[in-house]
Amino acid sequence: MHKCTRNGCGLEFDETINDPLACQYHPGKPEFHEGLKGWTCCKPRVYSFDEFMDIKGCQLAPHSSEPKNKDDPFKADLTKHDDVLPEPQSTADESAEAKAAPAAPAAPVALAAPAKAPKPEPIDEDPAGIPVPAGMQCKRNGCTAVYVSEDESHQDGQCQFHPGNALFHEGNKGWTCCRPRATEFDEFLRIKGCARGRHLFVGTRPDKKAQAEKCRRDYYQSGTSVIVSIYAKKIDRKASWIKFVPRALQVHLVYGEDKVYDDEIELYDEIDPTASSFEFLSTKAEVTLVKVAQAQWPTLEGASA
Repeated sequence: MHKCTRNGCGLEFDETINDPLACQYHPGKPEFHEGLKGWTCCKPRVYSFDEFMDIKGCQLAPHSSEPKNKDDPFKADLTKHDDVLPEPQSTADESAEAKAAPAAPAAPVALAAPAKAPKPEPIDEDPAGIPVPAGMQCKRNGCTAVYVSEDESHQDGQCQFHPGNALFHEGNKGWTCCRPRATEFDEFLRIKGCARGRHLFVGTRPDKKAQAEKCRRDYYQSGTSVIVSIYAKKIDRKASWIKFVPRALQVHLVYGEDKVYDDEIELYDEIDPTASSFEFLSTKAEVTLVKVAQAQWPTLEGASA
């Protein structure tokens, strides 16, 4: 198996069955401007890194395993650090002149008072026994682990993450908590976390300051499924989840500026939880409910809702 090197793809593929339209990728370059992120080859623009990485490619082609050239915006090189500086070089003439000239007295240097270190913000933790939907991704910076079970996903030291914030300055990208710096986005995303702890799937602090909201929703249906749209802009994909049970839809959306929408919708008829699915879009969550009985629903919610 090979791994596709095209921007926006990264899927593994078998060279013997590489379809001409198998790869959906971006032929352009990343473009970050005034807080908006996107690609030069297509129009979608988003605010967060997670949304940027989720923008689907705008061109189709066979997968490729060709190495990226030096000009590729996502070529990875993690050898760059800002803690090693080259020694200054001097010419022979400069060296001779320095030996002949008398040493000048050192100028007095004013020593600045050491800056008071800011008090670190306490690291959030999942409350003991809190239910976590299977497949939810860890919310800590730099960690991509997903929840499997309490025993496998809530042990000390399992999470390798960055406790600091992303730092972009004069073309260099890194984290405030450690020294490695990268020049490209792919390099930045591959900088390994500098701290270890427990995974954070739900947390407590965001919900304490969040505002409880009621989101507008609508739906349409076919003979086999019901499509539900829940309107909320800038959904936090890591903090939000949707769970399916045979006669209900459970929704937890964190979106906008610290807003939260929690709801449990009792459905008119039974659905297949394993076949149902959802997708977080730029302005809404779109949910596909697969019916068990192929019949029209007169309403989305059950009689007791």
